Amino acid sequence: MTIIEWIKLLWPMAVLLLGFIVRVEVGQTLTRWRNRQFEKNFEAIKSDTAKDIEAVHARLSRHETQTNSYLSEIRNDIKTLLARDK
Repeated sequence: MTIIEWIKLLWPMAVLLLGFIVRVEVGQTLTRWRNRQFEKNFEAIKSDTAKDIEAVHARLSRHETQTNSYLSEIRNDIKTLLARDK
């Protein structure tokens, strides 16, 4: 068999093999890209959650301070009322 006959015989298999290799490479590239996107999304969600938690803590601290001031006012009023009775 001559080289031309070998090429005529084997070119469909070479094209099929080349197509398979290209498909595998594209699949791996897409998988890496998706994984990077998932990691970016996860980091964004993580930072957003941390910010939300900090905001909740700040609000809770503000409410505690406000409640303590109200309780202090009530204590002072009670002391004042008790001092009047004596």
